[in-house]
Amino acid sequence: MKITETVTHPADPQRTFEMLTDHGYQVLRCERSGAVDQTVTIETSTDGVTTVVTQRHMSSDDIQGLPDVAKRVVGPQLLVVETVRWGSPDADGDREGAMSLELPGVPVSFTGGVHLRRTPDPGVTSHVVDGELEASIPFLGRRIEQMVGAQIHQVVQLEEQVAREWLGNH
Repeated sequence: MKITETVTHPADPQRTFEMLTDHGYQVLRCERSGAVDQTVTIETSTDGVTTVVTQRHMSSDDIQGLPDVAKRVVGPQLLVVETVRWGSPDADGDREGAMSLELPGVPVSFTGGVHLRRTPDPGVTSHVVDGELEASIPFLGRRIEQMVGAQIHQVVQLEEQVAREWLGNH
């Protein structure tokens, strides 16, 4: 299932990137998403690639639309591992990256790209995530993809609010 989500940030791409690679911001976005607990690691390699990995446990009871049969499979908590690898900025300050979302032990994954681009409005950045969501579960795969896709949309909308608060306070 194709997923494309766009958030706009009231900051230029460099400031947006600094926010997205800030440990405190990542912890806050995990907490606001309803994580029971989280682990955040941020590493920058010598070639300029910055990798942000968040691991968060979510209560399966809090996931809207999750079928009972799926709750029995995942148990009371679901581990969500998000990895974003950002490349160096281009001449205009825009950035491209790769993103993956995994649910260890559950045959559901998301792989795609992530982009920070200047908009025609000065000081505004378009933050786009696009890729493929796949649930390899017989008979339930399409339903699970639709449910996870809806959850991703809700989380993205929440994270846009968190980012605006963060940028306003930092």
